Amino acid sequence: MKKILNIGIVAHVDAGKTSLTERLYSQTHEHYQGGSIKKANTITDTLELEKERGITIKSASVSLEWQETKINVIDMPGHVEFFGEVVRALDVIDLAILVVSSLGSLPTQTRRIFDTLQEAGIPTLFFINKTDLATANTENICLEIEQKLTSQLVSLPMTSAARDKIIETDDVLLEQYLLEENVSEMQVKTSLTESVVQRKLFPIIYGSAVTGQGVTTLLDYLAQFEYAKVTSEETSAYLYKIMFVDGQKQAFFKLISGKIHRYETYALNETDSLKLNRFFVLEDNQFVLSDTVEAGDIFMLTHEEQLRIGDTLGESYQPKIDLPEPTLRIIFSSSEDERMLLLDALKKLIIEDPLLDFQIDSRTSEVSVAIFGRVQKEYLEDTLRREYDFKTLTVSLPKIVYKEMVTTQGIGSIRVDDDVNSYWATLTLKVEPQITNSSIFESFVPLGYLKRSFQNAIETSVLDALEAGLYDYEIINAKVTLTDAEFYSPVSTPSEFRKLTPYAFYKALLEAKTKIVEPIMALSLTCLSKDMGTAISELGKREATIGQVEELFGETTIEAQMTQSNYLSFEENLDELFNGQGYVKGRVVAYQPVTGDKLYQQGSVDQTKALIIKEQKRGNF
Repeated sequence: MKKILNIGIVAHVDAGKTSLTERLYSQTHEHYQGGSIKKANTITDTLELEKERGITIKSASVSLEWQETKINVIDMPGHVEFFGEVVRALDVIDLAILVVSSLGSLPTQTRRIFDTLQEAGIPTLFFINKTDLATANTENICLEIEQKLTSQLVSLPMTSAARDKIIETDDVLLEQYLLEENVSEMQVKTSLTESVVQRKLFPIIYGSAVTGQGVTTLLDYLAQFEYAKVTSEETSAYLYKIMFVDGQKQAFFKLISGKIHRYETYALNETDSLKLNRFFVLEDNQFVLSDTVEAGDIFMLTHEEQLRIGDTLGESYQPKIDLPEPTLRIIFSSSEDERMLLLDALKKLIIEDPLLDFQIDSRTSEVSVAIFGRVQKEYLEDTLRREYDFKTLTVSLPKIVYKEMVTTQGIGSIRVDDDVNSYWATLTLKVEPQITNSSIFESFVPLGYLKRSFQNAIETSVLDALEAGLYDYEIINAKVTLTDAEFYSPVSTPSEFRKLTPYAFYKALLEAKTKIVEPIMALSLTCLSKDMGTAISELGKREATIGQVEELFGETTIEAQMTQSNYLSFEENLDELFNGQGYVKGRVVAYQPVTGDKLYQQGSVDQTKALIIKEQKRGNF
């Protein structure tokens, strides 16, 4: 059985990652006539939008063979705002190749990509590209990588200095060396692999994707790279990508362990089953029909409409990387004539990337999706216009996803004889705040008193109601407790309790009260030390709370916190403020109440809430 290695090629725009993929493929396929970005005929860029812009948005895969090793190459998006696809692709690769252009200085985007790789725990190799050009600045780029990313670099082909660094990183080899015992080349190679897998060392190769310099060195290293394989013989496959080609759904899996055979039946998500009558394995630049799949390989299923990203075949598999939720939303509008076309198009996009979280407001019919940032918004809009020829489509600017938080305890009790109650059911709910930013439901009513089907109906209804609080924002800190309930046999049904629950919930919520909150971002800003004054001033203008400040190698890093609305403004103006030399990364860490009452005035009230408010004013509760 051949060794199988899955690699991902990542880079900032124009670094040459697609060109490197082309060179790897052409060097291992004698009769392949190479493509180029300028000619828009590269082997991995398949969408029209990719060909036009010369950047990769959809991750495409090719396969090549070198020294008895099958290498699956995933050419991934270069922009972190395609976060879902980037991270899911990272989940299936064994080694990342980070391509860095030797022209100019180290781009901030490269720093962002390297951070993502490290957070994901992905072993990484640097390929310094375009070193054949007279304007190459190779030494300075290497120095910037050492100062800003990692100093644990090991040059390939291996130099004596690289060999020394490998020995210094390995306690066993270092002891041998100090005792003047012989350290064999095999020991050094094995130690290098272990250190790379553990992200203690990072190989670096200098070369050119255009001329092929350094590419043989890269292929040789990939062929000898041994990573930690899953030793289980149990079959386990993970669905990491879905795409539609000419309306046909394609589902891409990585076989984590075991072996897949044609015509056999496998557990699907441990609850269902799926018979694999046909599947396709990656060979060269296409997927071909196969009878088996070996552990570590990538394969594709077609015409399986029930499959979704994250599904597993066989034993369950936990992805290495937790995906955060997008914290922005955009709203899509169109004429009534094009509305169904819009909904169908968005449904396909959501199947390809579930993080988009497609929603239709039940009261306003507003259509929205969740996104990570501006570039993703532009991509979605361009894709819809190109593929579906919309005449009336409009897309809003990204909007912050506000939330609601419960402020105190409230009790909501609806009895069978209350005027607002048309159901054969009585129940009482208690709503109270909890410390964590998540909402939960629990019941104090014994199952012997109210059977499980009734309680499940109440819980489902509560979880639905939590999606829209008093001002229509999701409630994130509520503990909802069922404290009492009565049913009336034989007429009471789970449906009666499910329909009554929102009345008790909103009655309790009106007593508990809620406040609208917006996300607080923890950010890390890096800029040139000479721009520190500008950084402090601009953060101050945006009411940031400044924490630790550190200076190293002519750069200053500032830790701070600010509201997401101010963060978006700061991020948008970053290049202008710091002449392209600023780098900021942020994440949501908390929520704080919004100032002013504008958002409170915007909240709409559905019929259930309106009825409860009306009855409360009448004094019936």
